[in-house]
Amino acid sequence: MNNSPNRKAPGACNTEGLGTNLYKGNFAIHEAHSKAISTQIAQLALKGHAVYKLADGGFLVCKYGYFHHAPDFEALQLFAHRLGVSQ
Repeated sequence: MNNSPNRKAPGACNTEGLGTNLYKGNFAIHEAHSKAISTQIAQLALKGHAVYKLADGGFLVCKYGYFHHAPDFEALQLFAHRLGVSQ
């Protein structure tokens, strides 16, 4: 078994690993932002869209063989709104 601090959780993909500190600066702001991202991704997933976090901070949204690149979270929110997924 790999006991390194950056080992992945079962089923995890596109993550930094279990031992990585993802938050720098004000924890509450980052935690709220992280929760908003997770909520938006979940809303898209409930409508059948797969969302992948990219290394550059963007997102790739896929469904039916089509994809949309959102360069940041704001663009992801706008795209979800255009799809009628979020308000």
